[in-house]
Amino acid sequence: MKSISRVPLLRHGVCCAALLFALSACLPGQTKTRRPASAKQPASAKPAAAAKSAAATKFDPASGLPLLALRVEGAKRISTEKVSRLAGLTNGKTVNQEILAAAHQRLLDTGLYESVSYRFERPANQNGYIATFEVIETELYYPIRLEDLPLALEDVHAYLRSHDPAYDGNAAATEPGMKRYAKLLEGLLKEHGHPIAVRGQVWAEAGGDLSVMFRPDTNIPSISDIRFEGSEVIEPLELRRIVIQTATGILYTEDRLRQVVNNEVLPAYWAIGYLAAKFTTMTAVPMEEEKGVRVTVKVEEGEEFTMREARILTREYSEEELLELVKFPVGETALWTRVASGVKDIQAKCKRDGFINAKVTIEPRIDEANAQVDLTIVMDEGPRFVFRELKIEGLDLVTEAEVRKLWSMQPGKPFNGLYPDFFLQQLKERQLMDGLGDTRAKVDLDEQKHEAVVTLQLKPIDRSAPRRVPLVRPQ
Repeated sequence: MKSISRVPLLRHGVCCAALLFALSACLPGQTKTRRPASAKQPASAKPAAAAKSAAATKFDPASGLPLLALRVEGAKRISTEKVSRLAGLTNGKTVNQEILAAAHQRLLDTGLYESVSYRFERPANQNGYIATFEVIETELYYPIRLEDLPLALEDVHAYLRSHDPAYDGNAAATEPGMKRYAKLLEGLLKEHGHPIAVRGQVWAEAGGDLSVMFRPDTNIPSISDIRFEGSEVIEPLELRRIVIQTATGILYTEDRLRQVVNNEVLPAYWAIGYLAAKFTTMTAVPMEEEKGVRVTVKVEEGEEFTMREARILTREYSEEELLELVKFPVGETALWTRVASGVKDIQAKCKRDGFINAKVTIEPRIDEANAQVDLTIVMDEGPRFVFRELKIEGLDLVTEAEVRKLWSMQPGKPFNGLYPDFFLQQLKERQLMDGLGDTRAKVDLDEQKHEAVVTLQLKPIDRSAPRRVPLVRPQ
C-alpha cells in the first residue's frame, strides 16, 4: 500500500481558508466575486499629514518665537489694537509662555476686565505663535471727575489720553482701575513739581448720577453751616434757607460747594432779572462746637437786567405767532420766571400739535456792560405723530362703547399728546362715569410710522362686601 504524502497547508504562507476558497471557486455551477485583499500597513507607518499636524501641535512653551497674530474674544468696549497696547504685545515680538503670562497679568491689573484667560498655538509650517485672549469686560464705567488737582483739567485729560490706550473720558469703577489712574496722575503731578498722593473713589453727583472722582488723598471736612454776605436784593437768611439742606453734610471743597450754589441759589437771582450775580469768594472756618466747617460765601449781585431782544428759531411754526403766545418781557426786566413759563407754553403747544419729541433750548446772550440780555429760543420740533387707535381695558362692552363716544380724537389726525390725561381728568371731574376708580393713560409711539396708540386703563371701584373673617375665640 502506497502512502499518500500530505501537503503542508501552511507552507509558503498559504492559509487553510484561502485554499478552501480557491477550491470552491473551481466547482461547476458556482461563481463568486473575489474582493481584493487590502494591503496591511505596518503599525509604524503614518500619513504624512498626520505627522505634520502632530509636529505642529507639539512645541516647547518655553521656546521664544515671533508673535504672528493676537486675537481677542469677548471684547465689546476695547478694541484688539488697544488690548495689544495694554498687554504690551506687538506682532513680530518674540514671545513664549512666560511673556504671555506677564501680558495676561497686565490686562488683569488694568481693572478693565472681570476675567481674562489666554491660549497660544504654533501653526503648521510657520515659525511663530498665535495668541488668543478671552476677556469679559467690566460694565462699571463712570465719567472721570478731577478735583483740587493743581493742574489745568485739559492738561490732565490730555496726559491720560496719551498714557492710557483705553482712555475715553470714563474710568472703570473697580479697585485696580481706580488705583491705575491714581498712579498715572501721581506721576503727572510729580513731573510738574507736585508730589501728591491721589485717591480715586466713586462719587454721587447732584441728581444721583455717579462719577469716578480723583483728588488729593487728604481728609475732607464736611459742611456744618453756610452763610452769605453782601446780598441786599435777596436777604442773606433767604439765600441760606434755599441751600442749607443740600449743602449741610457734604464734603467741603470750593468746586463742589460752588456747583451746589450755582445750581440752587443762582436761579433765585435769574428769576428776578439779576443775571450777573456772582459768588466771589468762599471761606471755610472749622467749628469748635461740632466737627465740620462753616462756609461764608460773598455775593456780588450786580444790576437788574432788561431784555433787549427775543427770537424764536422754528421750522414748523410762525415766529410771530409763537412770540405772541409766550409774551417774553422785551423792553422790561428780564424776569426768568416769565421766560421759563413761555418755554413751557411752547412745549405744550408742540405736544398738542403732534410734535411729541420736540426739544426747546434757551440761549441767552448777556451784555454785562449795558445790563441787557438777548434771548434766543431754538426749537427742534422733530416728526409729527398722528393718532392711530384707542384701546380700552377694564370695562364691560356696554360701558366701553359709552366711553368711546366721549373720545373726540379721530384716527389720522395730529396726535394731541396732552389729550389722554385731560380726557381721564374730565371723566372724574364731571363724574361722567359712576364708580370710576384708578385710571391711567398709556401712549405707545411708533417711531418708524410716526403713529400713536392710546390705551386707557379704567378700573371701577370694587363695591363688593369685604370678605368676612371668622372670629376665632381663645381656648
